[in-house]
Amino acid sequence: MSHTIMKRVAAGVLTAGAVAGMTLAVPGAAFAASSAADAAGSTSTVPPSSPRCTPSLFSQAQQAVQAALTARVTQLDALQSAAGDTANHLTAGDRQTLQTDITTTEIPGIQALQPQVQQATTCPQLRAAARAMVIDYRVYMVMTPQTHLTVVADDETFIEGQFTAFEPTIAQAITAAQHAGKNVTAAQAAFTDLKNQVATAQSATTGQDTTVLAQTPQGVPGNWQVFLAARTDLTNARNDLHTAYADARQIRSDLQ
Repeated sequence: MSHTIMKRVAAGVLTAGAVAGMTLAVPGAAFAASSAADAAGSTSTVPPSSPRCTPSLFSQAQQAVQAALTARVTQLDALQSAAGDTANHLTAGDRQTLQTDITTTEIPGIQALQPQVQQATTCPQLRAAARAMVIDYRVYMVMTPQTHLTVVADDETFIEGQFTAFEPTIAQAITAAQHAGKNVTAAQAAFTDLKNQVATAQSATTGQDTTVLAQTPQGVPGNWQVFLAARTDLTNARNDLHTAYADARQIRSDLQ
């Protein structure tokens, strides 16, 4: 009986290790890039005339806006892929929300601006399209962190569930080892810590996907703090889960 339980503990530790060792891509780089990319559109009113768009510089300004639109389409394609089938633990509801936002709002909206920019002949026309590109869609400041943070939140929630489901097996293994005359003090301490780490992680991740997905382009810049707080909580949860995995390995070693 003890041998069978230990095999289950070993298998469970390996499974937990596989999920706890996942690269949880909390998008630090995306945050930095987003701040710079959309900073020009962070005001609520039309910005004043920019010397970067004058009759003599119109062609260069037009090319710059066209490049910015193309870059956003590329980014949205990448986000659509990130929220696709490869995001194994993304919930069906969260996946649908992200995919709908990306494919029915963001991409068509950005693509609709491309011919407007191509057909623009004056700086005011060009600035209007550029402002809509930034203010109305917020590809970098909202859609990017929103997608990545939701994927991470669902990944971590899945991992927490794996640990929680495995806890009765660990408790059974410790009890069996104790009945067999083994000193299980260290294993019990590690198990207590494992449960605490998982519970702490759960507190940090609960509701994060809902909060993050509720953010809209109109919420900039205030919702930036929401994304930063979510990133902090999810990073802390990731660390807690790695510690829980270390506890599981320690338990397996102590009971062998």
